[in-house]
Amino acid sequence: APLKLSANVQGLGPMFRLSIEVMNTSTNQPIMGAYVMLVTNDTLYILEKAYISLPLLVPSLTYTFNTMLRCTSEQGITDSINVFVYVKGKCSPVLTAMIDMPASESIIL
Repeated sequence: APLKLSANVQGLGPMFRLSIEVMNTSTNQPIMGAYVMLVTNDTLYILEKAYISLPLLVPSLTYTFNTMLRCTSEQGITDSINVFVYVKGKCSPVLTAMIDMPASESIIL
């Protein structure tokens, strides 16, 4: 599937906002039944949404989806988040990406 993906992490931690942009780069073929799966180390991060169902992806339009995640490590340990885009009817992802997470600021009490 002709898709383009970009991701942006906002925040200093322990709460982060993850913005994912998906674009159908086809000139005339919409994409139906696509979804995003976010996979991470669940001992370090708690994801608000690990599954995002995508609407009909019209060619040349960019769709933005947001989710929050919380870093649970107090030792400054970081990891990456794997992003997989699947299209209904295909058994393997059509697009993958890896997001390196920044170190989280300490929780101030």
